[in-house]
Amino acid sequence: MTGTRHDRHDRIPGWDQARVSAARVVVVGAGALGNEVVKNLALAGVGRIVLCDPDTVALGNLSRTVLFRQADIGRPKARVVAEAVAGLAPGTVVDPRVRDLVSGVGLGELADATVVIGCLDSTRARLQLLGRCALAGAPLVDGGTTPWGGEVRLRLTTTEPCYACTLTAEQRAESDDRWACVSDVPGRPVPSSIVGTAIVAGWSTLVALRTVLGDPPPYRLLRVDGPSGETSPVVVGRDPDCPFHRPLDGPVEPVAVGTHDTVRSLLAELPAGAVPLAWAPFPRPDRGPGAVGRRTLSLRDAEPGTRLEDLGVAPEEVLAVRLVEGEYRWLRLKG
Repeated sequence: MTGTRHDRHDRIPGWDQARVSAARVVVVGAGALGNEVVKNLALAGVGRIVLCDPDTVALGNLSRTVLFRQADIGRPKARVVAEAVAGLAPGTVVDPRVRDLVSGVGLGELADATVVIGCLDSTRARLQLLGRCALAGAPLVDGGTTPWGGEVRLRLTTTEPCYACTLTAEQRAESDDRWACVSDVPGRPVPSSIVGTAIVAGWSTLVALRTVLGDPPPYRLLRVDGPSGETSPVVVGRDPDCPFHRPLDGPVEPVAVGTHDTVRSLLAELPAGAVPLAWAPFPRPDRGPGAVGRRTLSLRDAEPGTRLEDLGVAPEEVLAVRLVEGEYRWLRLKG
């Protein structure tokens, strides 16, 4: 039998394999949901996937992860997935980032993504990704699982309702257990089988691919309940007090410095006295009594010869720079 690898896809009305192959998708989370989503994207022929996850494979992952094996226990999840996809779908390149979101994926990368997919199991992590996508103006598909189902949320622009709009101000600020998923009780672990995970991953991939193809679905929240057999869109209102709708306030200028370069190189590109700020605090060097243990956002406080990536600055990050006059500029690091 002759034909192309994606011959069956090419027969689907509205499918554009060239567009899918040219897509750049950011997936945050490489666990159970991330495994299924990345597998689906790779088989669909998505050209490049940036996969961010700081964790390693554990024994408990193996009942719900198609791309992990017993021998992978203890290895970084993102790298294992990248290696598995290289054999599964050689046309898809997975760029693994074994870091947390803020140090793993820059705002510039989110802004350039065709779509971002959240595969996270913590309310706090989902909100962090939501906020970063708002800053970058990136379209976000956010999946969450329950024992026998889950939900898929889509936000194309910051003007639309979001996951945080459905939470109270207290819930948005609450620190929760990393395994909380979509539980109504913050901090309480909620297990999910491979069945629920696969269903939510399938819907998440469908929504993401429709977005890649320029024809996103009309719904913004889809809830799936396996025991009842109900899959239904839910209308969500915009909370005017929700803080997760704020894009960067001003133009973004490129700078000829990347994360492999040093703080000294970055400062050389800035006006005298300008202070570039990181998104996550890092330890200050010991510069006198009482200084040990202090943390800062000011990159001027770092040792000049330190590389930006070693301070937790992500590739293609967009940094706020405070000028001596008190104004701010946005600078995007090179790739």
